[in-house]
Amino acid sequence: MTRCFSIFLALFLAIYGNQAVLATGQEESPLSGIAAGPVIVSHIALILPLESPSFAEAANVVKDGFEAAAQRGQALPYTIRLYATSDEPLDILMNYHHAIASGALFVVGPLTRDGVSAIASSEALAVPTLTLNTVDSSTPLPGNLYLFGLQTDTEANQIAKLAAMSGGRNHAVVIGDDSALSRRLQNAFMQRWQEEYGYTSQLYRYTDNPVLLQQLRDLTAGEERLVFLALDATKSRIIRPYIDPETPVYATSQIFTGTANFLLNSDLEGIRFLDMPWLLQPDHAAVMAYRHTGSNSRSTEMERLYALGIDAFRLMTNLLQWHSAGQIAFDGVTGNIRFTPPSLFVREPIPAQFTQGKVQLITTPENISEDERQ
Repeated sequence: MTRCFSIFLALFLAIYGNQAVLATGQEESPLSGIAAGPVIVSHIALILPLESPSFAEAANVVKDGFEAAAQRGQALPYTIRLYATSDEPLDILMNYHHAIASGALFVVGPLTRDGVSAIASSEALAVPTLTLNTVDSSTPLPGNLYLFGLQTDTEANQIAKLAAMSGGRNHAVVIGDDSALSRRLQNAFMQRWQEEYGYTSQLYRYTDNPVLLQQLRDLTAGEERLVFLALDATKSRIIRPYIDPETPVYATSQIFTGTANFLLNSDLEGIRFLDMPWLLQPDHAAVMAYRHTGSNSRSTEMERLYALGIDAFRLMTNLLQWHSAGQIAFDGVTGNIRFTPPSLFVREPIPAQFTQGKVQLITTPENISEDERQ
């Protein structure tokens, strides 16, 4: 397999050589200008699936956030080259090696989970690489690889801590569907809820059948109970009226679609969730520094990706500056960011609650933090 890939990679480089990529220009925007020809130049590579029909929009928003941070951040000793890929893992892997061969000293990307898995399958990485997504925690990872992203399964783990901090409730009713994301959220919540805190839980499969939903009132009632919704906003609105009104309800950022949705948010009354300062805390220092660069036309999902681009640039500059990733910790627009060995940068978002259609921040006795890799 390795020999076949080496031959394929050599053929690719022979055909395409050092194809033109977007590069930085001091007189223009940080990701503008064309770097053409076979010249090997020391640079930072930003690898994004801009040629993927499924991920191009998301990739462009991440690029915009990265560029905004570059314009306002400290001067870098290297230019930044943008490598546009599809969402095919082999194409991403070939572009990664092409960037290294062209002189990349640091790589930011890929963005897709499959792309990160392709890079993570390497036995060793020649240069430090900061990915914009994560892989399964059981996957052995090469040195020089740093993981960072917006994974909501980590939020589910953190929301279990928030629920446990509230006290007095030791049995969780976990409501989810059969989607891959929901299953990851269910597993992440229950793993911490049961294994670390020793509490009990039970699963309830999502349904929109009103007759079946009637049983939720009795199932969720009780002073010892709470509910975790491993669902998006639409399904959570359907479920919410059937949950006992005295029972605390928790969810991830999946249920938050913006502060402008007053009527829709009213249907989520009382639900506690986690999300990034970029969306919940306009008076946050870093948010104020970048807020005017955003676009009011972007959806909440796209705003999160824009914030990811900002913090990816800031995290990259920290990695270039510090000899040890363990020294890095800063208050980012996506959350409080710090390193957990062996390779993960964890975002610690902030807790909030829906109250009469509005979002209110929750004051907790301590910060939501992770002392170990999840």
